[in-house]
This record gives sequence, C-alpha cells and structure tokens, in this order.
Amino acid sequence: MQAVEESSVVVRKQAKQQRAKEKVQLILDVTLEMLGNTPAEKITTNDIARTAGVNIATLYQYFPKKEAIFFEIYSRWLEQTLELLDGVDAKFDGSEGLDAYADAVFECLSTDARVNMPGHWKLRFALGDSPELAELNARHEEKAFRRIIAAQEKFSRKVTPEQAHALARLQHHVSVSCLYAAAEAAGRPEHGILLEWCRKTMHLVYDVERLDS
Repeated sequence: MQAVEESSVVVRKQAKQQRAKEKVQLILDVTLEMLGNTPAEKITTNDIARTAGVNIATLYQYFPKKEAIFFEIYSRWLEQTLELLDGVDAKFDGSEGLDAYADAVFECLSTDARVNMPGHWKLRFALGDSPELAELNARHEEKAFRRIIAAQEKFSRKVTPEQAHALARLQHHVSVSCLYAAAEAAGRPEHGILLEWCRKTMHLVYDVERLDS
C-alpha cells in the first residue's frame, strides 16, 4: 500500500467532525498504551487498528504509517507539558523560593497521566529521525530555553547565555530521567523513596547558584 511507504511523519488529514476527532484520539490513546507494554518496533498499524476497533483504511486516512501516530502523540505531549508548566509558573511570583517552584513542577508533571505514562518516555526513541521531528524539537528547546532564563530571573538568579544553555540541557535530561523513573515505579514499594530523591535532585538542577557553588 502506497500510504505505508510515505516518508513524512505528519498527519495526512486533520479530523474535523467530532466523531472523526474521537476516532483519532482513540487511535492515539491505544497506541500510547501499547507503547507502554510493547516494543515500538513490534507494533504495527494493523495491531493499532485492531486494538482500537477501527478499520485499517480509517487509520490510513489520518496517518500514513505508525511513526506518524508516534509523532502526533509526541507533539501533543509537548504541548500539554508546556501548558501544565504555564499553569505552575502563573502561581509563583518569585518570593516563594526555587525549591518550592521545583517541587511544584515535579509534582505537576509526575502525577498527571496525560504527560507521565511509561509510553510517553519510549516515544522519542521510537520516532527515529525526521526533518519534522528536528523542527519540532528545535521549537520546543527554544521555548524551554526562554522559560529557564525567565524562571531564574523571577527568583533573582542571573544567568549568562552559556549557563542558560547548559542549564536547559541539564534540566531536560535530569527531569526526563526523574519523571520516567516515577512513571515506571508507580505502584511499587520504592515509589515514595524515589519521588523524594527526585525532588532533591530537581532542587539542585533548578538553582544555578547551587550548581555554581
């Protein structure tokens, strides 16, 4: 089938009717659940369609291949994450301290299943490389970079552009590791201990003065 051979990971057709939007959301939800339990390379579009209870032709109306489904989940995930971070940021005026801010960020992201399921953290590795992904990541990294500078300034921390870029990279990788660990350990005896250690780690990487001392 020609659709399977397309190289683009962009959604082929945007759902406009409510029923169509619900089908697309079902495909995305089912795929995310499958990613949490099955290696990405073993998931096929037929598996997704069968599990979601939709016709494979319907799936191909919107997604040329499974990587396009992965990309759409990833794109929406980034948007939801930024929206949650906006909500946290709006609650702080800078007088509360960076530890409280880091706690709020970690609490918000680690407890919301919309952005912190095991499947989310397998997405990036499943996507591979594409021009669309590179562009999406570049936009997201620029937004993250600006947020980090703004957060440090809000809490009376001055950072150079070099420090901001280093901090952005460090915060990203540490946050991803902590949130992935929290998602994996959910329901296990060590979950509480892990969350506490993650909070302490986040305190460090959110404060440039501690890192510089």
